[in-house]
Order: sequence, then structure tokens, then C-alpha cells
Amino acid sequence: MTGDRSLDELPNQVYVALGRRGMEPLALKECTYECGGQELKLIEPPTENQIPDKGNLEVEENWLVECTKCNRKFIIRCIIHFLDGERLETRVYLIDDKGKDLGWLGSY
Repeated sequence: MTGDRSLDELPNQVYVALGRRGMEPLALKECTYECGGQELKLIEPPTENQIPDKGNLEVEENWLVECTKCNRKFIIRCIIHFLDGERLETRVYLIDDKGKDLGWLGSY
């Protein structure tokens, strides 16, 4: 991609496995705190990465966002798994404003 990056690159939902009961969607673009905010503002996008055509690679992208309701910042961390230049899976984690890993949110 060229130019400015935006939150539009991220899906609106990620999915968490429910064992034999399928997958459940969880909203990605909402506040991780208890304010219930539904809008996020991108503060700092991740840097662009060059993905090789051959091999197995995991890339970490950190999206620093701010809730427009409570004005608290947090990071949406995406661990993207590539194989031979193609994206296989993206795991999403949340990091709070103090740097604490809040855990795995889901995948897309």
C-alpha cells in the first residue's frame, strides 16, 4: 500500500473459536475500556513492511488508537502470518494505555 494508512484496513469484526460450536464475531473498532465508545481515532499507524515472496514470516503491526468518547488510548496489535507472500491469518491482541497486554481478542 502507498500513502496514508487508515483504520479502514482493519475489519470491523474479528472471530473467536467456540470449539465445536463455530466462530463468534467480536467488534474490533470499539473502545476496550468500559465507556462503551463506538468510534476510534487513529493516532499512529503501523509502519509498512516488505513481505518476501518466499518463506514463512510473522509481522507485528501496532495501531495506536484513541476512543473519541473517553479519550483513552490503546493499541490494537495485529500479528500477521504470511507464507510465500500470502496472508494466512491475523491474530489480534489489545494493549492498554499502560502497556499491559489485555490478551487475544480474536482472528481474521
